[in-house]
Amino acid sequence: MAQTLTQSNAPILIDGLTWREFRAAEQLIDRPGVRLSFLDGILEIRRMH
Repeated sequence: MAQTLTQSNAPILIDGLTWREFRAAEQLIDRPGVRLSFLDGILEIRRMH
């Protein structure tokens, strides 16, 4: 399932990732105004205003 980053303040949550997968996503989603957080296998992608 793909989601795009919109103007919404709601974060995108992806569950079940490994640390290695998070690090790969971190490299792919390296853009200003986007914050990634990772805890207990859950990746949170949030657009910062």
